[in-house]
Amino acid sequence: MAKALVRLLHGLELKDPDTLLEVTFDSEFLIIVEKSIKGFKTIVENTFKIPLANFLGSTITTEKDLTEVNKSVIGRGIVGGLLFGPAGLVLGGMSGIGTKKGSTHQVYIVSFVSSNGEVRNITFKMPIPMVSVTQKFDDKLKKQLIKVPRSEAAINILKQAQEQEQYGKPDVIL
Repeated sequence: MAKALVRLLHGLELKDPDTLLEVTFDSEFLIIVEKSIKGFKTIVENTFKIPLANFLGSTITTEKDLTEVNKSVIGRGIVGGLLFGPAGLVLGGMSGIGTKKGSTHQVYIVSFVSSNGEVRNITFKMPIPMVSVTQKFDDKLKKQLIKVPRSEAAINILKQAQEQEQYGKPDVIL
């Protein structure tokens, strides 16, 4: 099974924000597991499941690249466009991806439609040895996503993003 070990920067509520998270997937879900060690046992503290049908996109980039542009709705739209292509223009403009200062860590970002229909992003920081492992994980995840029909909410958001690219820049209200 493909997996990545990452640390959270933004997007989830954890019991221990500094814990190493295990990210895997199966045929239906992206699975994020928070574990802790108590004595000689590993305890699962939290498990987050994101339906692959609601998955919008993922990318690996640097935290520095995100913070330099992530100063406005326009900036988030630009970042989203760079990260996710046409869909990213809308995705980036509709939701923040967190702000951190002065770091050049590699980050892994997943974007999805939440159960209440909102576009959400989870941003992870990768330990240096995990960057190539996470890239391989992401490649396998994207191959799995080809087999998964998207939810109506995800289709609508992706369709809106394509229309925005086709007919010009997205409208931004400041």
